[in-house]
Amino acid sequence: MSYPHTPPPEDPYGQGHPGHQEGTGGYTPPSGPAGGGYPAPGQPGYPQQGGYPPPPGQSGGYPAPGQPGGYPPPPGPGYGEQPGGYPPPGQPGYGGQPGYGGQPGYGGQQGYGGQPSPDEKQMAFFAHLGGGILGFLVPLIIWLVKKDESPFVRQQAVTALNFQLVVLVVYVIVSAVGMIPFIGLISILAWPAAWIFSIVMGVQGGQAANRGELFKYPISVDWVK
Repeated sequence: MSYPHTPPPEDPYGQGHPGHQEGTGGYTPPSGPAGGGYPAPGQPGYPQQGGYPPPPGQSGGYPAPGQPGGYPPPPGPGYGEQPGGYPPPGQPGYGGQPGYGGQPGYGGQQGYGGQPSPDEKQMAFFAHLGGGILGFLVPLIIWLVKKDESPFVRQQAVTALNFQLVVLVVYVIVSAVGMIPFIGLISILAWPAAWIFSIVMGVQGGQAANRGELFKYPISVDWVK
């Protein structure tokens, strides 16, 4: 008498041999695409030779930016910031060094408002007083000697010279009038009056020069500048 579904003696635990089918006498081939070989990419199986399988949910390559665990894509071609290169125009250079600024130009000479030296005051005084006593020759000589050295002396000498030229014209007119009969007496009186007036104006001009001021004569024409 035999019991149904009784395992053979060599399998006391009732487990069959894997891959054993009744009536086939061999192992069952694994399911998959015909022809055998490695499974297609994306299907579970052994990884391809020489590489690692892609992360789960990806089909290989770099993952999209923003996903966890992914590597950012390499920067695209373009003019990036290169180490050691020159900064683009408009940005400060190395260490923010300031550029070359404009050099200060040469300032003008001291104007007449500046305080002149004692020597300049003395020369200006002689130009006025000498012109009042001796006429236009004294301020003319001082102007020719000092016109390129001292603006103050030049201006004082020019002022005295222009006044003495007017006085010279008066002398010429008085001399011409003195040659007329019955009028010569008047011209004789005009000569000393003009000379005294010239001396008084020369003294006042010299005093103004000692104070560092420019004296303005009551009668003057800008013939010499």
